[in-house]
Order: sequence, then C-alpha cells, then structure tokens
Amino acid sequence: MTITSRLELIAQAQPAKPAFIFFSARDKRWETVTFQQLADSTQRFASGLLAGGVTPGMTAALMTPPSADFFALAFAMLKVGVVPIILDPAIGLKKIGECLVESKPDIFIGNGLTHALRVIFGWGRSSIKYNLTIDKVKGQRSKVKSLTTEHFPLPTEVAAIIYTSGSTGLPKGVLYTHDNLAAQLDMLVETFNILPDEIDLPAFPLYALIDALIGVTSVIPDITFPVPGKTDPKKVIDAIEKFNVTNMFASPVVLDILVKFQQQAVGVQKLQSLKRIITAGAPATIQLQEDFRKLLNDETDLFGIYGATEVLPIAKVESREIFEVKNKSAEGAGVCLGKPVNGAKVRVISISDSAIEQWQDSLEVKPNVVGEITVQGAAVTESYIAREESNRLSKIHEGDKIIHRMGDVGYFDERGRLWYCGRKSQRVTSNDDVLFTEQIEGIFNIHPLVFRTALVGVDGEPVLWVEPQKGLRANKDKIRSELIELAKGHPQASKIKDFLFMKKFPTDVRHNSKIIREELVVRAQKFILHPSSFILL
Repeated sequence: MTITSRLELIAQAQPAKPAFIFFSARDKRWETVTFQQLADSTQRFASGLLAGGVTPGMTAALMTPPSADFFALAFAMLKVGVVPIILDPAIGLKKIGECLVESKPDIFIGNGLTHALRVIFGWGRSSIKYNLTIDKVKGQRSKVKSLTTEHFPLPTEVAAIIYTSGSTGLPKGVLYTHDNLAAQLDMLVETFNILPDEIDLPAFPLYALIDALIGVTSVIPDITFPVPGKTDPKKVIDAIEKFNVTNMFASPVVLDILVKFQQQAVGVQKLQSLKRIITAGAPATIQLQEDFRKLLNDETDLFGIYGATEVLPIAKVESREIFEVKNKSAEGAGVCLGKPVNGAKVRVISISDSAIEQWQDSLEVKPNVVGEITVQGAAVTESYIAREESNRLSKIHEGDKIIHRMGDVGYFDERGRLWYCGRKSQRVTSNDDVLFTEQIEGIFNIHPLVFRTALVGVDGEPVLWVEPQKGLRANKDKIRSELIELAKGHPQASKIKDFLFMKKFPTDVRHNSKIIREELVVRAQKFILHPSSFILL
C-alpha cells in the first residue's frame, strides 16, 4: 500500500469526516476540509502536475506556507512520484541556498515572496526547470482523467527529502522512502494508542500530514504555523476548548508559553478535553512538566518522545515516570527517555568519533555505561542526500540492514530504561575527565531561580551558562554562589569555576527548544579572553 492510498481508503470509509479544521485569516472564520475534499483536491493537484510536464522521479523544493491547498499538493506530489524537498525557512536565506544547491531540485513551488527570493539569491539556478505556484498547479487543465497504478512510485523509492533543523551545522537532507514513512505511521499509532476518532492540534506542519494519513482530524488555529516561540497561547487554548482537542503535539517552548499564560489568568483553567500531549524537539525540564500537569486532568498523559529527523519514534516516557526519577536527574543521572518503542532496536555502543562500517557485537557497552545511542528498524532512514562523509560517520551496516548512530550519548539502566546524557559532539573533554551536558546541567537546573543551564567547554575547561527564570529579578552573584554550593557534592560539577549568565539561550529554529551550545562556546571564549569588554545579555 502506498502512502497516498491510505488517504484514499480513509476518504472512502469516512468521506464527510473533517481532515483539517483551520482558521482562515482571510475570511476571519473557521473552515473545514473533509477527507473526501482532501482526496479530491489531491487528485486535481496530481493531474495539474502531470499536465504541466512534471514527471515521476523529479524533485521539488516546496517553499510555500502551509495551507489547506499546501497539504493537498504535498499528497499529490507523493501520488505522482514527485519527491518533495522540505526544509525550514527559518534556517536562513544563505543556508536555504546551500541546501538547494546540494539537493538540485527540478521544480520550485513557492509563493510570491519565495519566488522573489529565489530570483534575488539565485536559488537552484542550475537545476530548476519548472517554477510553479500552488495556484498555477491548481489551475492546470489536464487531459489526464485519472491516475493509474503506473504513476505511483514503488514503495522502495524515495518519497521525500526532509532537512534537519541544522542546530549543529548546515541542515542535512534525510532521504525517506515510502517504507520509512509507512513504518513511522504505524509505530506512532501503536506507541501512543492513537484512535481514528481523535482530534489533534499539531504545532508543526509535518504532523498535520501524519494526522491525515492515520485518519485523525487536525485543528490548526493559525495556518501559517508561527515560529513555536511566538505561539499565541490564547488562540491555542481557544481552539482546544472549541473543538475538544484530545491530542496535542508541541515542543517544550510551546508548553512553557501555555503555562505562563494560564498562570497569569484568574484561576487555573484546566484543558479538560486533552487526553494526551506529546512533546519533542528537546527534553522538557522537570519543572515545566510539573507546571504543565497542573493544567491537565489526572488521567491525561504527558509524553516525552525521543527521536530525530532521521528516525522517529525511538523511545517514550510519561511525566509521572520522570517525577519518580527526578532525584536521580538532580544527582547527575541525565534525562530519562523511558523504554524503546516496539519496532526500534536500540543499542548503546562505545563512544567514538570515527566511522564504523560494520556492526560487531563487541561495540555494545554494558548497562549504566555511557555510550553512543544507535537505532535500527523499519522507520530508520538509510542515508542523507549528497553527504557521503555524514553517511559514513552516522551509518553502520549489519548485513542488509542499516543502523543509525544518533550522535547522542546515553545509557540503559538496570530496568531497561534509556537515559540521555547529551550530544556526543558537545561533551567536554579535559585531560582527566569527560563531562556530559545533560548530566551536569541536571544538577544545577533544580535551583528555583534557574530556568535552565548549558555546559560548554573552553580549552578543555568546563563553563556553565545560566538562563534565569523569566520575569524574576535575579541576583547573579547570589545564584552563582548557590550553584557552587550545589556542585560541592558532585566531583565533576565541582570542577566548574566559570558561571556565565544570559537572558535567553540561542535555540534551534524548528522547535525553539534545543540549545545551540556551539554559539555559547564562542561567546564564552570571548568573555573569558576579554571579560571587561564583554556585555552579558
């Protein structure tokens, strides 16, 4: 079964069921697209693409804001075998250009703004053959009456190229096959027991596409999908209440915005309809999970999901389990990720920055030993586009299977739970020790005036950045002395001598939650070399 045939089956079974409920900024009202309307629009867009000369196997940079037509066009591309290239505009104009040079799209589909930028910056100048808009594709008059099975790509062919957020460098284009996507859908449904009658509020466009393919209704309060850190909490809460939303996917920064908004309201307003929240992008702090649970019914689940653009899901953990082990995190154990989900074979191997071509059982470390997290399974993507060195460093062959190296370090405890200790590239290595970011930061994050911390290394010496709680007047000298006191019982943490403060850490563009420590390293170096001329934010 192809990906888009799933959509057609849902439309046949429940044609009048809403696929998308979204607020139209133009008409200032809520509008609904049923599954039958979505399937019909997908068919029209598919015919329009073929009528315009597009052929299966072409690649297309999809650079248009999400809308009801955007989703139908995305499904149409999958249907005719055109490979969408999906990257986040927030990565910046220069990086967009570099990614398009790398991925060599045959087609550019954008709106007026992105086409103007394409011309100004020369995006895809050497490869693009067709410049299209959604309206142009929609208006094509095709002689193709219906799409036969010969137009469908084979399940093993590339379905999409999805770029990572690029939080540690230039984003990488992940090659997804139809089999990868199908496995991911099945694993998400099984992992979270998602039922077809649910209503989801996705804070990220790709999850609205996933919703449609599993028959779940998406409620979208703002179809432009704002940067997560700029989410309007009132719009989100009003949408949850108006449509009795049962599931919400959001990054930690969105949860924090909702918590702050509700805390300022008169009385705590519980989000009664929600039965499940799934958060990803970065671990939500224990304090944030405790605060957010106050907005939920006792039976509602708050899940953290572990994964990456290259493979999702890998592991999950519910907030109640996090609370049970929070003392361990405060003692430097790291972040509990829970147990791996069915379909994800997770193993921890010895830390190495070198490539590993073939799997050997001797690579695996024992429980409670920190190593690099690896995963193998049907949802695991096999390669990046045009990144041979990245493929060499992140993929291990095991027979005819591919194991993905996450670039994250962690360990399994004696109960089979996976713990996250940080990014492998961000570990701080001195002459006599190795410090892992999440383990060290967990010790300091329990301070009541600290929102979060970030460990970095400068010339082999550990430095801790501190982001105070928002809205509080922080006495930095007092906090610093209390953090030093906190560290005394921990041999590794007590090695930290430099504590620097910043109003707000730089974070990834996609979820606004993952700390970009590489930037903090540069700032720390400047401060340590020239403390008198450096202004802390």
